[in-house]
Amino acid sequence: RPTKIVDQRRSTLSSLVSSSIQAFDQSGGSATPMSYMKKKTRKTPGVIGLPDTPVALHDLNLDELVPRYAPPVSPTGKLKVQLQFTDDKHAITVIIIEAQNLVIPGIPKDVDVNPYVKAFLVPGRTVKYRTKTFSKTKNPLFLEKFCIKDLVPSEINEDSAIEFQVYSSHHVSRRHLVGVGSVRLMDVENLCNGQVDLILYPQTVYRLHQGDLRISGCYQPVAGKIVFNVLEARNLPRVSLLGAINPYVKVEMYVNGIREAKHKTKVRQNTQDPVWHHQCVFDINRENPKLLGHVFVFHVLHKDMMTGVHKIGQVDLGWYSHGEQLEHWYEIMEHPHRAADYWHPIIKTNKITS
Repeated sequence: RPTKIVDQRRSTLSSLVSSSIQAFDQSGGSATPMSYMKKKTRKTPGVIGLPDTPVALHDLNLDELVPRYAPPVSPTGKLKVQLQFTDDKHAITVIIIEAQNLVIPGIPKDVDVNPYVKAFLVPGRTVKYRTKTFSKTKNPLFLEKFCIKDLVPSEINEDSAIEFQVYSSHHVSRRHLVGVGSVRLMDVENLCNGQVDLILYPQTVYRLHQGDLRISGCYQPVAGKIVFNVLEARNLPRVSLLGAINPYVKVEMYVNGIREAKHKTKVRQNTQDPVWHHQCVFDINRENPKLLGHVFVFHVLHKDMMTGVHKIGQVDLGWYSHGEQLEHWYEIMEHPHRAADYWHPIIKTNKITS
């Protein structure tokens, strides 16, 4: 019996083999392969900045990015003032007349405004004046007068100005800066009856006479780097009674609000016009060629051996910038591998304690 069973199995196996050979002959000698599901190839779009793709930053529509990431800044009110020199130009009379349509930036418009005005002679802030505070009004009538004496006509230049800062006094948070405006002393004689309506702007977009910073920037998308060269600064303000200033610059890269990297220049001793020529190289994500969410902050600082570090102001470069800073950023992004060199006004962002 076992032999008979083995023979039956062999005959069955041989019949299967012969039937498969016949099927192969009938198909023309080509075996039909099994149909497998192919793995879908992931189509990766051409990302600008990857080493295996050409750099085509000129294809970016930067005009569409600017209004999206840099909304226009609205004025926060108007301030009417009147200025008049004496005949010998050794003194000037200033009348703070009124303010109109005051709005506290970043706060709902229905919040009450308790305005007052502080005036400074810049640069140096040697003369200061403060008006009285008005309660719950956006259109205060000040009609206050003060005089600035001991002016030297030969020292009046393009930087000489009277700066007006409008504040709103509050019990809880003490005060809010409504806006800032200024009048250059060289322009006083050209005013009609010495009167001028100053457009007030938030402090974040207004130059508070903190000097200028020269920065060179170069975007290298293929290498995945952006290089800034902190070149020099000029007309930095004195921050101590002795007049000495020891400036340096700290550069920080923020990505979506998180600091990713930083650099520092050397401290220059006792100069208002320091020169650094310090190169700062930042590594970037090449999968984000437009650098969306990136902000580069240049902090201009003064190092005092006794009292520590004091902030003079800062310059921001990114899609959220304004004015010349946005123009500089636009040129850096539009022309990669080419250095763009700009002078920027240093903006004072910390609270004024004077």
